[in-house]
Amino acid sequence: MLKSTLLKPTILSLSFLSILSGAAISPALGRIQQAFPDASELSIQMILTLTPLFIIPFSLLTGRFSLIFSKRKILFVGLGIYLIAGVGGGLMNSIPLILFMRALLGVGTGLISALSLSLIADFYHGDERSTTMGQSSAIATLGGIFLTILSGWLALYSWRFAFGVYLVSLIVLIMVWFSLPNPPATQQISTKPGRLPLGVFGMGFLTILLMVVFYLIPTRIALFLQNTGIGNAGQSGISIATMNLAAFLVGMTFGQIRKFLKTLTTLLALLSLGGGLLALNFVETFPGVLVSLFIAGMGIGTLMPTIFLITANMVSNEQNGPALSITNSSLYLGQFISPLIFSMLGTLFHFQQIREEFLVSGILTIIAAVIFLFWSLFQKRRSVAHSQQS
Repeated sequence: MLKSTLLKPTILSLSFLSILSGAAISPALGRIQQAFPDASELSIQMILTLTPLFIIPFSLLTGRFSLIFSKRKILFVGLGIYLIAGVGGGLMNSIPLILFMRALLGVGTGLISALSLSLIADFYHGDERSTTMGQSSAIATLGGIFLTILSGWLALYSWRFAFGVYLVSLIVLIMVWFSLPNPPATQQISTKPGRLPLGVFGMGFLTILLMVVFYLIPTRIALFLQNTGIGNAGQSGISIATMNLAAFLVGMTFGQIRKFLKTLTTLLALLSLGGGLLALNFVETFPGVLVSLFIAGMGIGTLMPTIFLITANMVSNEQNGPALSITNSSLYLGQFISPLIFSMLGTLFHFQQIREEFLVSGILTIIAAVIFLFWSLFQKRRSVAHSQQS
């Protein structure tokens, strides 16, 4: 009974660790720079960027590992690496050793993050799966907020203490040990081992495109506020928190939203994200920025669990590990290439202001919504025609 009661909190706790594991110590970067004055600016930035680079390949590998080893064993290895590498970064006495630990953290996170979604598909079905996918997205957002605030507070005392936030993984490890059984054995229905439907790769590609557009906000909002004179560095933190709050609220109610809106969910989410991005091109006040980001946050808070849910529903339980590892890796890849894509677009189209980047990203998202609308209507007509023939 205890195991059943704690099963969902245990699975959701994995989401708490995974999404922003690398960025959790971003408030300590200034202190680290002071502690290592000879380190280059690039090497300091790599303390954050190196982790996602290692998450991508190991998240993909986790999908294959899950076909060979039990998911419990993979989680124990991943959580052990996460704990040692996360805390270990604060014990190192040189930037190269810190970077080594950050790369190792990416390995551990890669093993955990895809399984946090795969386990939801293993244990839950139907409406409960939708609800839990939304809660997973919400908890991941909450984890990013909580760990960043905590590391910032710890960094006031020492940059080394900031790495202590990763000790939370010890609690998760204990919960997994006592409360997470092996997923129920299932018979494969329609997919041969090692082969996935093309739709899975399509969802991975859509995730990359979504992250390229969305990640413009966290990477550019601080500079946007500063350049326009609308706000300052402190207010940029409030801006991101507002967007994350919207994503959290939508994620916690995702099951009910999807049940009520059904096929309209994705369309309205795309319009919400696109509308929020477009609004940033026109706002002139800080409250206007907050409203725009809240609208965009509602969109991304709906789209991410929708993509994970559609991917999980495409395949049998045996194949959900490899399928969701592709989507999960695509999420990190999209975040990584987003600044590169908009840098190239800026050079190509001679952007003069960050507003123009938000305008382009908003237009692209609205175009995606229009394409989705026509595709949905086509699918509906095709379904009606097929039912009439039969």
